[in-house]
Amino acid sequence: MVNVATKQSKPPRRLLAELAMQDIKESLAENFHIVTPEKVYRSSQPDRKEFISLELHGCKSVLNLRTAHSDLPKIAGLKLKEHRLKCHKIGRTDIIRAMKMLRDAEMPILIHGCKGSDRTGVVVAAYRIVFEDWSVEEALKEFKDPANGKHRYIYRKFPKLIRHTDWENVKKEVFSDDTQAENTQEAIS
Repeated sequence: MVNVATKQSKPPRRLLAELAMQDIKESLAENFHIVTPEKVYRSSQPDRKEFISLELHGCKSVLNLRTAHSDLPKIAGLKLKEHRLKCHKIGRTDIIRAMKMLRDAEMPILIHGCKGSDRTGVVVAAYRIVFEDWSVEEALKEFKDPANGKHRYIYRKFPKLIRHTDWENVKKEVFSDDTQAENTQEAIS
């Protein structure tokens, strides 16, 4: 039996957003998950039709983590950010760069790699810790959840990377006022 009181207690905007996300899930890439409603999503590599569906449902940006594949020919009207992460070489600098890209992105944003599990999982774990103040253990638990497609026996260093990163220093770098310095440097180049 459905609890009508619970359904009525949700604000109409929230209920519409949940219905829209259910529609997206049905028309989107495999391994699609809502990280933070109306803000951050994750999935495997979308095709053109799936990018169009994302845009129609309000997604504004895409963060592609793949090394040898650009979304540019497929993204429709979405804003594209690409951070080419090599699975065997992801480190602290890569995490900071990805977090700055998320910090500056127009939301909602889709984060994806090839399968939406390993690289995507590291970036989502970092997002949880840096922007949502999750503990490392909470982020690791989500990272290791088989529902997110984690490859248990591949890239075993990722949990160590998440566990041993100095997150307070990462947060300082991500939230430092270096955006202006970077923009000035780009204008000079």
